[in-house]
Amino acid sequence: MKNISILGTGRWASCIACQLDELKYNVTMWQRVGSVESPLFTTGKNQYVTLSKKVKYTHNLADALKGADLVIISILSQNLQQLTEQLREISGYNKKCYCIAMKGIEASTGRRLSEVLKDAGIPRENIAVWVGPGHVQSISAGGKANMLISAYSDKLAKTIAKAFSSDKIDLSTSADIVGTELGAAAKNVYGIAAGILSESEKYKHCIGGLMVASVIEMSGLIDALGGKRESAHGLALLGDYQATMFDDNSKNLTFGKSIIKHNTLDEKVLKKYISSTQPEGYKTCEALLKLRDKYNQQVSDQQKLFMPIAATLQNVLIGKIKLNKAAEELFKTISLVLKSA
Repeated sequence: MKNISILGTGRWASCIACQLDELKYNVTMWQRVGSVESPLFTTGKNQYVTLSKKVKYTHNLADALKGADLVIISILSQNLQQLTEQLREISGYNKKCYCIAMKGIEASTGRRLSEVLKDAGIPRENIAVWVGPGHVQSISAGGKANMLISAYSDKLAKTIAKAFSSDKIDLSTSADIVGTELGAAAKNVYGIAAGILSESEKYKHCIGGLMVASVIEMSGLIDALGGKRESAHGLALLGDYQATMFDDNSKNLTFGKSIIKHNTLDEKVLKKYISSTQPEGYKTCEALLKLRDKYNQQVSDQQKLFMPIAATLQNVLIGKIKLNKAAEELFKTISLVLKSA
C-alpha cells in the first residue's frame, strides 16, 4: 500500500492522516461539499496536528478514490449509509479495500458499520475496522496507544496493522469483526453511563461495577450475534474503558457528566457547555437495543437477552427516568447484573 485516501476531516481523521503522513504514505483527505470546510484544506493544520505539504485535499469523492490502495472512512457513524450511496455512483468503488475508523451501530436499522458497507456491494474480504483506545489530544502530544485492526480477512487485517504501526500507535489484529464492532460501539454507550455515575457524588465509585457488568452484558450480545464472548475483554470494549470512562477527552463521558451537572437533556442548553450534544453513544444505545430485540424475536424465552444497563440508560436519554434518579437507577441495574452473573 502506498496511496491512502481518508474520507473525513474530523479530529480522528486528522490524527490518522498525521500518522500516515509521518510514515511517508501518499495521503488524500476528502470532505463532503456543503460542510464547513476544515482548516486542513486551507492551512494544512488544525488544533491537533500539522500535516506536510504532501497531503492532498479534495471535495470530489471520485478523485479521492482514484488510485487509492486503501480507503479509510472516519465520519459520523450515522452518516455512513449516505456516504455509501455516493460511493455507489463511482465506477469501481467496490474494487477498493476499506477500513472503517469510527465506532457505532446504525440506529435506524441496527446494522454494524461493516454490514452497511457490505450491503452497498463491497465484498466482505475488502472491509476492515480500526478501533481501540486513543484520543487525538494525547497522541498528537506524543502519547502512545495500543489499537486494533479487525477484518473478515485475516490477511487484510495483518497487512494494515503491519503497514500502519509506528512508535506512536501499535496495532494488533482480531479475526472477530462481529465482537470488535459491537464492543467498540458499546463502549461509547457505557461511557455516557460512566459520566452519569461520576458526576453523582454517591455513585462515582460505582464505575468499577459498571465496567464489570457491562462486559458481562456485552459478552452475551456478542455471543448471540455470532462473535466470540472473549472479544468483550479485548481492546475494542474493556481496553477502551480507560479512554472512555476516565478521560475527559471522551465526548460520551463529558455528555453523561453534563446532563447531570446541568440537569437537562435540552440540546440548546447543553450546547453552551459541551461540543457534542449527541455523541456516538447517544444513538448507539438505541441501536444496541434494536439488535437485542431482533435477536429475541428469533429465540425462546429462556434464550432471550435483557441488556438492562443499556435499557436503563436509554430510559434516561429519552426522559423516562428523571435525571436526578439516573445514577441511582443505573446503580441498581448494575447490582442486579453482577448478582445474576
